[in-house]
Amino acid sequence: MVRYADTQYREGVYRDYVRARGMKHEHFRHRLAEFEGRFPPPGRMLDLGCSCGYFLDMALERGYDAYGVEFSEAAIAAAQPATRQRIRRGNVNDPESANGHPSEYDVVTAFDIIEHVEDPVAFLDEIAGMLVPGGGVVISTPDTGHVLRYLMGRRWPMLQPMQHTTLMSRLGLRIALERAGFCEVAVTTARKTLTLEYLFEQVRDHNPALHAAYAVTRRMVPGAVRSHPVRINIGELLAVAVKPSR
Repeated sequence: MVRYADTQYREGVYRDYVRARGMKHEHFRHRLAEFEGRFPPPGRMLDLGCSCGYFLDMALERGYDAYGVEFSEAAIAAAQPATRQRIRRGNVNDPESANGHPSEYDVVTAFDIIEHVEDPVAFLDEIAGMLVPGGGVVISTPDTGHVLRYLMGRRWPMLQPMQHTTLMSRLGLRIALERAGFCEVAVTTARKTLTLEYLFEQVRDHNPALHAAYAVTRRMVPGAVRSHPVRINIGELLAVAVKPSR
């Protein structure tokens, strides 16, 4: 998985992620707003699987004391210098390399990462150990109950055998969080800020036919439309939960 990710950051779909800094910053401004009222700054935050640190950029801008963990050296190298200093290399499948000190953080975020772990409940247990009492976890992950899964079948882009080890429904994610001891669990639809051009580049490897169809028709779509960021539901969940105070 690590070798695959490093390769993709250098020459594959993750390279597109690195180049989309402005779009990702816009996405994470919206993501912060979705839970900021629950866990406002200033607070100590850890972002697990932080990639190039784009969410950390926005969290620091908003006043959080934010840090990250990422397993890909290529991703860390692409982070902005000031943010890079706050990223520790570690693997969420290896708790000793990934976690912080017990009860250290007010918020732990894990966006598009729990689907990569070998034991989701153990992963959530580790997160609970990192949080102060009353602290919160915020997670996004693919939704196995989304209509696109049924429409696209085996071409559903969330089926990624080189990366995704566990996929969940809304109920499954809620049960996993509750088994890890979290309360006040809220699971909603996640939305991402994407451009049409970026979206179809991301499905190139997983659905070549769909990408080819877009390549034929893209010239008929004005450039301003193709590059305009919009918030859309691509089939993911967003969960917010709290570590009990007692």
